Amino acid sequence: MIDIPDYNQRKQKWEEKNSKYKIDSTREATFLLTVKNTLKFLGSLESGKLLDVGCGFGEIDILLAQKTNFQILGIDISDNALKIARDNIKKIGLSGKIAIKEGDVYKLEYPDNYFDVILSFGYVSAATYQGAQKEIARVLKPGGILICDFINPLSVYKIFNTIKRKLRGKNIPYYLNLSGIRNEFDKNKLIFKEQYFLNTYAPFHHRIPVKYFLFFENTIGKIFNRLLGRVRLVKFQKQ
Repeated sequence: MIDIPDYNQRKQKWEEKNSKYKIDSTREATFLLTVKNTLKFLGSLESGKLLDVGCGFGEIDILLAQKTNFQILGIDISDNALKIARDNIKKIGLSGKIAIKEGDVYKLEYPDNYFDVILSFGYVSAATYQGAQKEIARVLKPGGILICDFINPLSVYKIFNTIKRKLRGKNIPYYLNLSGIRNEFDKNKLIFKEQYFLNTYAPFHHRIPVKYFLFFENTIGKIFNRLLGRVRLVKFQKQ
């Protein structure tokens, strides 16, 4: 049985993180690449009820609302993130397509089989927390799609940290490989369908224009994405 971390402690953690969070060109490129590949995973599916768990400042939701007809609900545990997300959505005139509310991945206050699509992004996204899959599966319709991302600890940019963690006797995340991921999600009838590795550019040089990150991603990065990609984007379908 998974011990669910204290809500108030998690809330405080994310309030602190969000107070320091800044949008730079690497993050902008990440948003664009995430949405591009999410749309590929969704295929012809472009309407229905969509839940974004851990919506942050709403950047992903805005990009999706501009490209699809989903009715989007973004939830987050951080009051700071919720305020900024609402402001961002209002400024761009998308309040009619996107709603933002406080919410906890371990206790989703929505009916069973309610959402057509659930998304969760952020490298260690809320839907990937151990024990969160049961609640995600509960509110997702049979046949519904879950797309979430994981850190790729076997990326050349991350592997040193993975080795160092192992040598220090720390736990290695279950998402070290695909079999570990599938084991966690299969328990809740969230079946792996496909994956894609992205963020092949190095995690620095934040002042480089976004277009150069995207160029690298679509050239060298496209060839070596499994080796270089810091993010593993995964699609699941509920049985």
